[in-house]
Amino acid sequence: MGAAFLICSSAWAQNLFVSGSDARGGEIFKFTWDGGQSIFASGLTDPWDLAFDNAGNLFVVNHASSGLVGNAAVYKITPNGVRTTFASGLSYPAYLAVDSTGNVFVADYDHGVIYKYKPTGSRATFASGLHHPVGMAFNSGGNLFVVDNSAGNIYQGSIYEYKPDGSRGIFAVLDPGDRPADLAFDSMGNLLMADLGGNIYRYSLNGVLRPHRRTTFGSVPNSAQSLAGDSAGNLLVVDPGAVSSAGSVIPNAIYKFTPQGARSTFASGPALGESFACLAFQPIPCCE
Repeated sequence: MGAAFLICSSAWAQNLFVSGSDARGGEIFKFTWDGGQSIFASGLTDPWDLAFDNAGNLFVVNHASSGLVGNAAVYKITPNGVRTTFASGLSYPAYLAVDSTGNVFVADYDHGVIYKYKPTGSRATFASGLHHPVGMAFNSGGNLFVVDNSAGNIYQGSIYEYKPDGSRGIFAVLDPGDRPADLAFDSMGNLLMADLGGNIYRYSLNGVLRPHRRTTFGSVPNSAQSLAGDSAGNLLVVDPGAVSSAGSVIPNAIYKFTPQGARSTFASGPALGESFACLAFQPIPCCE
């Protein structure tokens, strides 16, 4: 298999985990920092978002087969690859986030709710009254940032900031044409938003924040679907690709952006016989 990989020599280089599928079905692919690739987990139906806890356990959204409502689940996979069902009976979970104490937050796109699961698996409603919550990310202070997609409604999308007690403030109001997908923080603490229109927007946390105060960090050929930043400040973005009305193909790919915004291809799905959906970097062990 050939692909363009991010090659690092530093001791803190991280492994990248990517949900997707190939001829065998839904799988989780592992890309090591030195250029290797392997299948970390298989036998999934429709794996979507990924998130790690500090212990290195991987949580994966698995959508139901045939669009069955209430049959989606979140799986927990240990560093050794042992998989268990962490949460089940979900309608349409979108994206995940895990806080520093191991609580797992799941955005329910259909019901406008964010659920909070303790490490034991017990569930409580953390936030409600949203339209279509998608991407989520924690900042270094433990506040949860959530982007709410208006999905074409009169309502305008927003990014909300939730404190640990559940109190909410508006971080930014989105532009009417925005189609938000995912959120991630870079190593400098700036918030990045993936937009299905192909742009990646950056919100600086320096100075006084005002709605719409953002810049375009970069773009991908078709659609920015999932984000993940490594500890060196690089940003990885999944583009699901598309076929235009004229028949030209934009490939499904993972792109790497340097901290300065320079883009290169990290991995090409068609070249590997794979389709990529979402991604997450494995946390760095505290001893390294």
